[in-house]
Amino acid sequence: MKDAKQGAVLLLLLGLAAVPAVGAEQETWTGRYPLPAGGLVEVLNIQGSIEVEGWDRSEVELVAIKTAEEEGQSLADVRVAVEAGPDSLRVHTLYLRKSEEPVRVDYRLRVPRQVRLEELRTVNGDVRVRNVEGTVEAHTLNGNIQQMGISGSVVAGTLNGDVELWLRELPGRAGRLDLEAVNGDVFLRLPSDSHADLEVSTVAGRIESELLFSLAGRAGETSLRTRLGRGGVLIRLRTIRGSIRVVGGEDLL
Repeated sequence: MKDAKQGAVLLLLLGLAAVPAVGAEQETWTGRYPLPAGGLVEVLNIQGSIEVEGWDRSEVELVAIKTAEEEGQSLADVRVAVEAGPDSLRVHTLYLRKSEEPVRVDYRLRVPRQVRLEELRTVNGDVRVRNVEGTVEAHTLNGNIQQMGISGSVVAGTLNGDVELWLRELPGRAGRLDLEAVNGDVFLRLPSDSHADLEVSTVAGRIESELLFSLAGRAGETSLRTRLGRGGVLIRLRTIRGSIRVVGGEDLL
């Protein structure tokens, strides 16, 4: 019976248990799902943040927090749908009726350190990822994206917000590093002695990096191509109205 459950894809509409909150109606729910190293995790949200942290367990801990902050909002108008398979976990926010001020749902996940975060997406909220060793794809329209202690390919984009990435280790040449903001800054911290090819561009901002200017270009330029070390994975950093900063080694923000 246990094997049959693990092999099936389960769709759960989670009714969340009430937890009192000061100044707002709030509900929270926690669930655990087995997931092997290299498994896939997807979170599709609308109004609220997504936080993911790697840990040394073959399971996902999912915490969903619903918050009604405005008069007329009802926590019953939103559900959390979970599809759990033997090597994947997909989490979606579902609104049962349209509203100009939808109930906020914030997700907190702990996942196997070696994981594929193939889609972390929200409309209004931040996306934060820490200490994972796998692919990450993260998008938001109105919010910041922050990833720290990452080893693997990263694709990240925001319309209104900043993108910040601290890499523990670069992916191989077959990997991908693509960071983009429209109205916001882009910050990248590379590990020491990195080997990579960089394409950096901004329309109304600055490119800041002693590391890059020592190799090619000069301060004040708004687009730059350069090679670090022997070259390697292609790194693309782009913004329209914002600045780009690249640091390496022990450099700090």
